[in-house]
Amino acid sequence: MKSTICVAEDRAACEPALKILLLSLNQHCPWLEVNLFYPIASYDFRTWMKKCSKVVLQTARLKSNYRWNIKPQALLCLLDQGFDEVIWIDSDILVTRNIADVLSGLDRETIAVTEDAVGTERDDSDARRARLWGFPVGRILPFVLNTGVLRVTKPHQSLLKRWWELVQSDAYQDCQKIAEWKKRPVHLKGDQDVLTALLTSREFSNIPVRILWRGKHILQVCGVSGYTTAERIAKLRGNQPTFIHQFCYKPWSEQWPSEQNLRKYLNRTYVDVSPYTLLALRYRNELDCDTQWMDPHYKLSRVLRILGMGHPALTGLPMAIVFDFGRLAKWALRATRTAAGATRPSRRGLLKSAANPQPSTPTQYSFEPTCSGLAQNSSKPATDIAVLREE
Repeated sequence: MKSTICVAEDRAACEPALKILLLSLNQHCPWLEVNLFYPIASYDFRTWMKKCSKVVLQTARLKSNYRWNIKPQALLCLLDQGFDEVIWIDSDILVTRNIADVLSGLDRETIAVTEDAVGTERDDSDARRARLWGFPVGRILPFVLNTGVLRVTKPHQSLLKRWWELVQSDAYQDCQKIAEWKKRPVHLKGDQDVLTALLTSREFSNIPVRILWRGKHILQVCGVSGYTTAERIAKLRGNQPTFIHQFCYKPWSEQWPSEQNLRKYLNRTYVDVSPYTLLALRYRNELDCDTQWMDPHYKLSRVLRILGMGHPALTGLPMAIVFDFGRLAKWALRATRTAAGATRPSRRGLLKSAANPQPSTPTQYSFEPTCSGLAQNSSKPATDIAVLREE
């Protein structure tokens, strides 16, 4: 099977992260070709790229102004060029070992995608995203999928074309203009919400899904809940996730104000001890750009780095314990206020499609219109919850 890695970026401010990804791939997967879409690549960057011999700068032009929504178009472009398997990796990811450890042995029909970060807004256990798009539900996932790492093959071209069609739609693009992410409708927050809707729809529910689990295969470093105490303990016991995904907060372009309220100070301190930054330090001398962002910016983050001896799991552990305790306390408080509900499905293993779900006494769900062009009412069929088992 002819395989390649796909990376795309169009922001000059993210060039340090892009270089770190390419260097980490060159270290751990030196035999894998990387096709890079980087239309603003300067002469200096092209010269630097020679350090990574397997990187090919794509000359194909993708539709501009789509940011992360460019994924389906880039993947289709490489499949059309003759590749049988394409592995998308976000530019804000660092690879810690051979990616074949988690992606090998998959058949052509299986799509691989990651579990999203911690957060109640990530829930999709009622297939709400598919229903809000007006799609008949074919299966249920316990959470929204994250497309930071995404493996597709030629049999997935129809899915990718449908995905590309939806992220270009006026309804979706209108909602992307809402600056505050949390104010966007749940099914229109980003490209991964659209992909989740499609994979839970009846049309694409026959596609097997391989989940890369948060904590085990990938760290979703997103704010104070990005590297939990349990994930740190697992790392200390020898479980090294293959991918470190630094999203939302970007330390290479972060502002580090000296005066701020306590909440912002703790958030930025936590970013300052990110496992991504600590692991990226090994590539510092090869970046050929400003790397001051890798240094600690606050007294607390400096102390935590010293106490943790620069270890990604130990550095920041005291803060992780405090934040995790606070999150559990909030969860317990909500639980005491909520009547007994359905048990949430397990999140381990492969996903089993719910074949031909039939509605039983359908309940009508109404949603307030938020963007034009979308179905606002849909019936919720009775579906089997996706069965998950440990990989």
